[in-house]
Amino acid sequence: MRQRQVVPPIVLPRTEVMAGIAEYCENFGSLVRSLGEQEWTAPSRCEGWEVRDVAGHVAGLFADVAVGRMQGQGLPEVTARQAADRRDRDPAKVAKELERAGRLCGQVLAGFDDDAWVARAPGGFPGPLRRAVLVLWYELYVHGDDIRHATGRPSDRGTGLRASVVHLAETLGLWGWGPATLELDGVESLPVRGGGDVVTGDPLDFVLAATGRIDPRPLGLDENVNIYRKVDA
Repeated sequence: MRQRQVVPPIVLPRTEVMAGIAEYCENFGSLVRSLGEQEWTAPSRCEGWEVRDVAGHVAGLFADVAVGRMQGQGLPEVTARQAADRRDRDPAKVAKELERAGRLCGQVLAGFDDDAWVARAPGGFPGPLRRAVLVLWYELYVHGDDIRHATGRPSDRGTGLRASVVHLAETLGLWGWGPATLELDGVESLPVRGGGDVVTGDPLDFVLAATGRIDPRPLGLDENVNIYRKVDA
């Protein structure tokens, strides 16, 4: 059995995460609205999904969270349902739903204080509220990049990239990867499971490798760096 990481590499402040989610909901909505008909049905690097499926999953995730539907979030059958339910909608409708759900999520999250931020999340999420909320920012960022990649747009290297690295560092530690120390360009040092071998390079490349989107070997890493790879925990 793998030892689980107890102390996270870094805990982002509640106000920072909430502001980031609000910003990236707006960014994601604007990106979706800008898509043409051919872009909307372009294949993405998410296996079996077109761009519209990626966007539908993100809108569905926020719609579910806004009404407290947390059970099973992240499971393949739930993400598939979120995408399928919106597959026949146009970009404007999907963007509108996401933006509305994002605002509702913001109103709900505003009711939690700093003590609640580090306490166990409601709705059956296996971890503290801070981690459950950070997942939302990560989802906006990484799936936004999926759409950008599929439609030939440049990647965003704003605050969502750093937030995604922070989320992945903690998740990898929880899944037993490491020990290691992330020393990625422009991101503060992040020890995973107490720190160890230093991992350097482009933070976006690390995000893509740690989510199974690119081969991790050019970064000097092995396949276990993928958070979606089933490992003994």
